[in-house]
Amino acid sequence: MAAQRKLGKGLGSLLANRHGSDEGGGPLWLGVEELSPSDQQPRKDLERGLESLAESLRRHGMMQPILVTQDPEGGYRILAGERRWRAAQIAGMKRVPVLVREGVQDAGERLELALIENVQREDLDPIERALACKRLLEEHGYTQELVAERLGFQRSTVANLVRLLDLPEGIQADVSRGTLTAGHARALLQVQDPTLQDEARRRITEDRLSVRQAEELCRQMAKKGAAPPRHRAKPRKPAWVADLQEKLARHLGVRAELNLKVRNGGKLVLHFQDLEELDRLVQTLGLESREAEELLEG
Repeated sequence: MAAQRKLGKGLGSLLANRHGSDEGGGPLWLGVEELSPSDQQPRKDLERGLESLAESLRRHGMMQPILVTQDPEGGYRILAGERRWRAAQIAGMKRVPVLVREGVQDAGERLELALIENVQREDLDPIERALACKRLLEEHGYTQELVAERLGFQRSTVANLVRLLDLPEGIQADVSRGTLTAGHARALLQVQDPTLQDEARRRITEDRLSVRQAEELCRQMAKKGAAPPRHRAKPRKPAWVADLQEKLARHLGVRAELNLKVRNGGKLVLHFQDLEELDRLVQTLGLESREAEELLEG
């Protein structure tokens, strides 16, 4: 039973019972063909940014080993680092560094380890986290308390994540894209009528409501069955700003936010998921960052 396992929390549990080379604790170097992809991968979109990651690997090599376990059918099964393995093949690498974790045969444990690695690196969006938690609950017999313990969450966090899956697919997609936060999405759960729920979603995004404002809007709509009048709605971004923001995101390969002030100026925010993506972004901008390279090597 999953409830009887004691894996511990955090990346320490990923690295426990693992070994590298026989010569001194470094990683093993295995041929890419010796590895097989995870059968418990919590990420839905493994392809996004692979070319950029491959370019970073060509430039710096792979600084962080892939975590694997021996596959009873031969070779090694990836526990964490599948995107790095895929990018390595694109980059033409023949061998990759790995750390081998002993005795991981249970599917629930493999999913748990993959979740820990991705959650702590913040690689998963809320919907991906919710889907993975649901799999642990429904497929592997975990309780919400056990999921929370393994991932270092509060039990209420797990419950709130899983509740997001009660929303329509369109709203879930907004959360995955970052158009809505998980807090906004939870506010929409108050509205049961699909038409009103969609109207609330539109109002939240167009008026750029805070989570607190969204909760009040949805509370009123759920209670009265109609949308309250708008007050002090924030202006939508001009079409040319939204278009430029999308072009920046496509060109740079990261999520971009372009916000203009009422009078003059504004700010451009670029989001990156990890140091490798930051390094690739720095390269795209034509800059050099020795500090980023040192962090990657560490």
